[in-house]
Amino acid sequence: MNSTPATASISAGRAALLLVVVCTALHLLVAGRVELSGDEAHYALYGYFLDWSYFDHPPLVGWLQALILPFSDSDFALRLWPAALGVLSSLALFRLTRTLFPDESPWTAFVAVALLQSALAFQVFSIAMEPDTVLLPLSLGAAVFLLRAVEHERASDWLWVGVLFGLAGLAKYTAVMLAVGALLLVLLGGRTRVLRRPGPWLAVAVAVLLILPVLWWNWQHDWISFRYQIDHGVPARGWELRRFLLSQAGQLVAYGPGLYLLGFAAAYGGLRRWGERAARYSLLLALPPLLFFGWSSGFEPTLPHWTLLGWALLAPLVARFLLRHWQRRSVRVIVWGGVTYSVVLTLLLHSELFSPWLPFEPRHFPLNDLYGWRAASVRAEQLCAAMAATPGPKPVLFAGNWSYASHISWYVRPTPVQVTDGHITQSDLWYGSPAPGARGILVVPDSQFSHGAVTGWLSRFDHCKKADEVEVVLHGTPAVSYDLYSCSGYRGAQR
Repeated sequence: MNSTPATASISAGRAALLLVVVCTALHLLVAGRVELSGDEAHYALYGYFLDWSYFDHPPLVGWLQALILPFSDSDFALRLWPAALGVLSSLALFRLTRTLFPDESPWTAFVAVALLQSALAFQVFSIAMEPDTVLLPLSLGAAVFLLRAVEHERASDWLWVGVLFGLAGLAKYTAVMLAVGALLLVLLGGRTRVLRRPGPWLAVAVAVLLILPVLWWNWQHDWISFRYQIDHGVPARGWELRRFLLSQAGQLVAYGPGLYLLGFAAAYGGLRRWGERAARYSLLLALPPLLFFGWSSGFEPTLPHWTLLGWALLAPLVARFLLRHWQRRSVRVIVWGGVTYSVVLTLLLHSELFSPWLPFEPRHFPLNDLYGWRAASVRAEQLCAAMAATPGPKPVLFAGNWSYASHISWYVRPTPVQVTDGHITQSDLWYGSPAPGARGILVVPDSQFSHGAVTGWLSRFDHCKKADEVEVVLHGTPAVSYDLYSCSGYRGAQR
């Protein structure tokens, strides 16, 4: 018996929902098993030190965590948002695919969701609360309403475009790529007539209104965030093919063969069918972040998650390409290879987070950044309190960079933790920069030993002496250790 379109749609929707439920269950299973990463701790501190915006990112990730903190500050509780936002991203992608390709099989939307779930980067950001975790569902939802707005020109759709674009701007500065895609869609997508109507300008006004907190905070802080992002995104060095290829290798690992390799084929096919509305819209939304970060990776290697938005927006076109070319042996090989790759890595990641079982050399545990920070930070705070009883300036806790400072700050808040590398960071805005001659306890994880950074860290002081060591042992093998140094006479970073 042939299924009716409604039945097929329900079946595809249920299949997508089942996939999302299974993946979310895995995320929740491991959410409370390890400590927060440096980034997670940093954004949890956003929620603790509520503000209109922050040095390196807009505020929404912190505002959301602030809603959790009155009830719990556990690692599990702080990972509830990413699990929920991962679900919303999948549902929004399903709807976006159906909006783009209403005449295609509903299973196109299921495949798009499966492609997103197959990406290791997406799995990670469905566990860890990051700005990208918040940006993705807002951007996919914004794309849905944008397509509706340019096609039907309803004021309500344009209002939602403004709301979701504004919230995306509060999530991460990368949302500007979404705005570029929207502008290109209107100008190159044959929809310029909508600019003569009030809808788009209503959306712009609403979006600008919502991002006013970011503009206000930056105006008060000499536009420090924008200057940081510009300096970070345009380094003063030449473009190199080696850096570009290294970044592309990272993209392949993060997004898997299915989405990455077939993504190129789908994009090429979409360019050849530029006259087709859905293909044109897909490319105009997806290509700005992919092309920008692809090009800029030649100047500075691109972190894999920077392109998450682009790959997610491209997923509907990849899904349609996959289904239309399933008869090709090369496509089937890539798909089944990608499925195997993603299932193995997903299960490996979650099982290792749940209970580490892979063998490792002493102090070379691959997930060492997720263990021991709480104990090391508490012990460092105790040593700092003991130092305060001795003559000299009031001691503080020190860290070599902002990530380590975030780890420590989260577990000893509100005790100040100062960064000694000489760069201005959010920690400097919260706790101030180390003063010349300052003393305190420097926390050094053994991950620094392998590349000699500890020597540079200690050289920033006139005198340092090891005061204690905190070690984490997993299955009888030392996984990570933290050396705690009593240091005095801070003299600044040596550059």
